Amino acid sequence: MTQPRFHRPIPLADLDSVTATSDPVARSETSHATAALLLGDSRGQRDEAATKRFVELADDIGLEVIAEMWSAAPAVSAPGALWRLYALREWILTAPRELTEMFATGQRRITSEGLGLDEILAGVELPAGPDEVARAIDEILAGAFRGDVVIALLRAAAFVRMCAEGTADSEAATRLRQFAKDLKDAAVSHRHGGLD
Repeated sequence: MTQPRFHRPIPLADLDSVTATSDPVARSETSHATAALLLGDSRGQRDEAATKRFVELADDIGLEVIAEMWSAAPAVSAPGALWRLYALREWILTAPRELTEMFATGQRRITSEGLGLDEILAGVELPAGPDEVARAIDEILAGAFRGDVVIALLRAAAFVRMCAEGTADSEAATRLRQFAKDLKDAAVSHRHGGLD
């Protein structure tokens, strides 16, 4: 007989301490708790009232302040994944033409040179373009996302990987491949209930 799998409860965020403390432990705890409000658990369960309060707080102090708190988290963690999504969103907003060109070039290279499209798209049907990725990230960061977070992370990872294949700068390509791997690893971890 197998034992039922227990799920960790979503931690309660002390939203009043988001900007009030410089204590690294308290900031880390708040970082993880606020991320859990947006991502929920591996089954997509979240506290809607707390999520609404988080969104109001983000409107008041700015999502940038909260994202900065997430930036110190490990890549394969809820706040680390949100930091990467936030950074990707900012990149899409500030350099849409560059990213569109990199993405298109990456698609052409992968298709014509057979660079392992299956590996890049593992878990997603089609590569999402910049607009689709930005829209999903906006919904996640606004607490309005109702889709599968795992798929959203995988689509973002596939997008970044396409961009990596579309740049001629080898250092940038290496960084982007790592960025894509971080997002993909976060998706796998979330799927298995381990994205804290």
